Amino acid sequence: MAATGPSLAAFLLVCLGPTSISRAQTPSLAPAQANLLVKNEQGYEEYLWLRDSSVMVRIPAGTFIMGTTDLDTSEKPPHRVFLNEYYMDKYEVTNRQFRRFCDATGRGPRRHFFFWRRHRYPRDPGFPGMPDYFTSNPDYPVLNVTWGDAAAYCRWAGKSLPTEAQWEKAARGGDARRYPWGNDEPDGTRCNFADRTLAEQTPDPLQRRLCDTSCSDGHAWTSPVGSYPFGASPYGCLDLAGNVWEWCQDRYGWYGSDSVTDPRGPATGDYLVARGGCWRREARLLHSAFRHPGGTEDRVITLGFRCAYNPQPGR
Repeated sequence: MAATGPSLAAFLLVCLGPTSISRAQTPSLAPAQANLLVKNEQGYEEYLWLRDSSVMVRIPAGTFIMGTTDLDTSEKPPHRVFLNEYYMDKYEVTNRQFRRFCDATGRGPRRHFFFWRRHRYPRDPGFPGMPDYFTSNPDYPVLNVTWGDAAAYCRWAGKSLPTEAQWEKAARGGDARRYPWGNDEPDGTRCNFADRTLAEQTPDPLQRRLCDTSCSDGHAWTSPVGSYPFGASPYGCLDLAGNVWEWCQDRYGWYGSDSVTDPRGPATGDYLVARGGCWRREARLLHSAFRHPGGTEDRVITLGFRCAYNPQPGR
């Protein structure tokens, strides 16, 4: 397998720490799909998904509280949802992985960055210009991808975009917490969001007003995936708050009600859902229940994705 940057083994060693790697497989996954890596610190199995060299976390079946009363009306009401077992990427899809997809499918990566010359931040210190971001930062999250780009990658990898419910459960677990790590406000150690580092480097006064200058997460712009282990979700997924918004499978619409199983969004609608906040937005939008509407052709420097996998046929 041709790859740029550090080897996969080195990447996994940095992200997972020293550990023995088992070759056992989960009964829900075929041996041709994934190999068991380790049980993470939260006690959940992690698997190496062979097609795109991603790490996936097994999310067990169960009920959780979806929604909140703390935010806007589109996140109300809180309601109980049952999800069957599924798997979620531990990290956001990286430039390295997306380049493999482009190479395999003939999809040209440079078209994802056509507007960079018009953007207001091309020479800001600390943020590499486009398209160099794609080629020079293999372990940073891919961004500037439309919903269709993200869905095409997932199909190529044999996975899918997560539903809203899958994304929110992976972030919040079963205790209805505000953020993946709990209810404590972001402090610069758990995620990448609009903070003092960004305020010091952006030329935009409107952007500076969004920044929490009381703390610094160490990155003015995006950060390599997995940079904030203290921000892990209850299942051990990382970067579910901040770094880049993440596309979900669902269209933006009615939020649901109690006692539903594996819910899907509405069949039609003008907008799709993105979750998780990003490097240039305030802490309020990092709430794991927050829903952000995105257009089908939106292609911006704050928007990426991760994949999910449903082992049950027809789901």
